[in-house]
Amino acid sequence: MKRTLAALLSALLLAVSPCALAKDVAPVNMEVPPQAIATQAEGELEDYGLTFPEEMPLAARNFVLLARAEFEKNDWVKLPKNNEYTKWYYQDNREIGWCSVFQLWCAYHSGMQLIRYKQDVTVEPGECISAMEGRVGNVYLAFEEQGRWLDGTQGAVPKPGYLVIYGVRSSTPYTHIAIVESVTDKGDGLYELTTIEGNLNSSVRRLNYRYDATPKQKYHNMFTIPEEEIVQENCQYTLQKDTWYVTGFCATW
Repeated sequence: MKRTLAALLSALLLAVSPCALAKDVAPVNMEVPPQAIATQAEGELEDYGLTFPEEMPLAARNFVLLARAEFEKNDWVKLPKNNEYTKWYYQDNREIGWCSVFQLWCAYHSGMQLIRYKQDVTVEPGECISAMEGRVGNVYLAFEEQGRWLDGTQGAVPKPGYLVIYGVRSSTPYTHIAIVESVTDKGDGLYELTTIEGNLNSSVRRLNYRYDATPKQKYHNMFTIPEEEIVQENCQYTLQKDTWYVTGFCATW
């Protein structure tokens, strides 16, 4: 009897699994991204003491809170290059850089509308979006195509919930991508950013640094925070590389 029940249960799971999986995938080979899912209700996610601009949409707030929850869950542990985020997106066990896939996972599960580069889609003003692209450069192109790219070397002002793209001086301008958790205006075009970074040293990390929107040298706009001004806990305060700079921001909302 037990064996029969187990067999029936197994058959039932096989029958419903494809439907269940279909609601929770945004695989790379989708020509058209899936419809946005509902975002979490107000207060459903832990707020970690964060505050947001009043005009910031709920889906964008939840985007930040979900990313922060993933950081807390992973607790600085190094992840393999094939992990829950890459398997969700690529639907296989390939080993690959996953900074963009991490932000995409958080965006989809926060109820954001997903877009693709060169996709004929209408994005309404104020719609919360992210790009269903594994390559950082294609994320930039998708947002530029929608008029939502802010050049970090031309005075761009960041906001919580935006994506930040980093470049490397004398190399590619699209080397890494992260989620802006919070922004503090320090005056005179200087901002303090806290970000959630997927695949930074193979882990999910929080990074805290200064961004200068009007630097004296064009590609020198990232700086460490003076030690005596460090007040946050559980962050990385050293820059990943001295040659990194903020290429720009993707306005997700």
